[in-house]
This record gives sequence, C-alpha cells and structure tokens, in this order.
Amino acid sequence: MIPAICVVGRKNSGKTMLIERLLPELLARGRKVATIKHDAHDFEIDLPGKDTWRHRQAGSTTTIISSSSKLAMVRLTDGDSPLDDLLRMVDRSYDLVLIEGLRRSACPKILVHRPEVGDPPGVLGDIWAVVGTQMPDIDGNPPCIRPENVGALADLIEERLLGGPVQTPAWNLPALLAEAGRHHGHICPGQVLGVRMAILGCERLGIYDPKSSKRLITFVETDRCGTDAVQTVTGCTLGKRTLKFVDYGKLAATFLDMDTGRAVRIAARESARDAALRFAPDEADAHAAQLRAYKALPADDLFSVREVRATLAEAELPGRSRARVVCTACGEGVSNGRELSVAGRTVCRACAGVPYYDEVEAAVGVQEHQDGTL
Repeated sequence: MIPAICVVGRKNSGKTMLIERLLPELLARGRKVATIKHDAHDFEIDLPGKDTWRHRQAGSTTTIISSSSKLAMVRLTDGDSPLDDLLRMVDRSYDLVLIEGLRRSACPKILVHRPEVGDPPGVLGDIWAVVGTQMPDIDGNPPCIRPENVGALADLIEERLLGGPVQTPAWNLPALLAEAGRHHGHICPGQVLGVRMAILGCERLGIYDPKSSKRLITFVETDRCGTDAVQTVTGCTLGKRTLKFVDYGKLAATFLDMDTGRAVRIAARESARDAALRFAPDEADAHAAQLRAYKALPADDLFSVREVRATLAEAELPGRSRARVVCTACGEGVSNGRELSVAGRTVCRACAGVPYYDEVEAAVGVQEHQDGTL
C-alpha cells in the first residue's frame, strides 16, 4: 500500500493551507504526491443539468468523466469508504498520499493546532508532529513545528515514512554541454546558460529523466542559442509538441510538469554578465569570461526562479492532431484549431490576411505597378 499520512485538526485550524505549503516542498524534492480530502459532511460534485448529473438522475451509481487532461469518478456509497479502498484508487507510481482529515484512521497524523479555534480533536493513532506556535496538551512528545517551516516537516515525513531523502542522480554537465555543442554547432555562453537553466528547471520539478518521463512541456522565450541547449537536456521538441516557442526575446523558459500541474519559470539574470567578469577577470574578453564562469557560478547568481501557472489548451497538447480542416481559399489542410472564420468561410491564417510571407507573383506585381510599367 502507498505510504500515507493524515493532516488533522479543528475546522479553520489551517489544514488545507499546510497541505498547500507542504506539497510544493515534497514535489521539489522529487516526490510524487497524491492527496485525499475527507469531508465530514456530504458534498456535491455534479452540477444540476450537466451530463454526469443527468446520468446519476437516470440511475447510474458510478459515473466516470474523462478528457485528455482529467479523469473523475463519482460513486454513490452507503457510508465512509474504508481508507484502504481509497488508497487502492491511487496509482502505485505515487510515493506518498497526504490525507486531509480521517483523524480516526490508523495512519500517522500531523496535528495542526491553533488555540483560538479550540482544543485539539480526539485523534486515534500516533501524532508525529504538531504544526503551530503553541504545543497543546497531548500524549506523547511530538515535535512542534512552526507552520512556515515546511522543510522540517518534509524532513520528518521522508525520514519516518519514506526511508530518507530521494537519491537524485547527478547531472553530467560536461557530457550535456558536449551534446548541446554537437546539436547547435558550437559551444557558447548562451549554450551553457541554456543547459544549466534546463537542469535547474527539471530539478525544481523533481524530473530527473526528462527525455523518457514524457511529463515535461517546455516554453522557450527566445530563438537564440539557449533554446537548442534546453532542447538537448529536456528532449522537448516542436515536432513532439512538447516545446513551445513564445517570442518574448528573453533567455528564459518555463518548465511544466503535466503530471502535477506545477510549473517554474527560469530567467537568466541580467547581472550574470557582470558576475562572469568578476569571476574570471583574467580572461582575454567577455565571451571567454562568460563561457568559463557560467559553468561554475552558483545557480542563484545566474538565474531567477519563480513558481508560475502555465496551462495548455487541448489543441496545444502533445499527441495526434485533434482536428483538421481544409482552407476553403487555398485548399491546404490546417490542423489543431489554427484556422479562422472570415465572412462565414473557414480559411487558414495566411488566406485570412495575416501571412508571414509574400507570394512572389504578388510582390512582382506591386513593384511593376509602383514603377508605372503596368
């Protein structure tokens, strides 16, 4: 059975907020984490009038709704489902399940305590930690951890429940730089930054096998050297629809984990150039200093990192084309919703008046007209 731990406490004690803080910490450590929310009251997930609601009204006791990005099941029960049954519903690839509630289960507990909302509720099983600023009167001697110190809480969970920290493989920077150089044609400072940017993005998401995991989508913001390097490390490509080009003119990239929905945006710091000159003042020129420094400087000196939200429309997802139409003007096929509707006609973007190219015949005609030779 997948290891699980319950976050328990009085209503409004901060259970959900703690899970919101703890999840990113565990994910950043390379853990794959699922959550279960136990509701002491009845809940309604179907909206009246929606198809799944109509299925249930017609008599279905189990309804599954599926799309390319989500799967949900509603099953009518006569009472609370046993915890083992809930855990069996979680894919075995997960490392841990965080459960909000179920204070009377046999799982170990994290007790969230705020004196202003009342004394702690009755809890069965072991309390491994109390999260709060004041220790309540409870049996045992669990550590008291402040709510903002989720790192210490993650340490405790890994040590007692998961057998210690994830043993993460080391990145072979020289080998990746050599591969990037072969792919791009030469090694330059932008290539070094791109390789290190991609490594950092994968580490922050806990993805250490990006080329084989099929979890990663990468948005790149430049069409310069660094993008080839990002592609080398991640294995993301335009052809596989896992590499997205957003023309911002910045050496930056956003890395999206399709399994968890987490995304991080990493941008090269403008100050990295000056940092390189300070690091290698003996080099003959700025290019040589950057090439040497970018391999060795700490990541914090080179990049800014931010957690972001990045979403993809269904037409942007990897896989086979989800739709294909024929332009009524030029007769060429258009895939994945890139067509436009103009005056009631389905046309491609070029025929709609927004081409990135000019027809040679049209260009010649314009020149002849300007010269007065027509």
